[in-house]
Amino acid sequence: MTLQQGATHEITSRWPEHKQRNVALNPVTYGEQYAKNMLVGIEVVRGRYQELKLSGVTEWSVDQATTNLLNSLVEDVDGSFRI
Repeated sequence: MTLQQGATHEITSRWPEHKQRNVALNPVTYGEQYAKNMLVGIEVVRGRYQELKLSGVTEWSVDQATTNLLNSLVEDVDGSFRI
């Protein structure tokens, strides 16, 4: 998987595009914590993307600690608004 594809997958598998759009329009749609966690998660993925790109790597990879962090950002919210 390319860097672009991998980073996109990491984000959209946890925060689908329609939810990203809804949060952009109204940050409290899914709760403030969801919006905060989503933004942090996206920044983590962007940082990993830049790290790999600057290293000359062309394939996406992520370590288990980062995967666990991203998963915890999704799980650490009130699920009452999940679709």
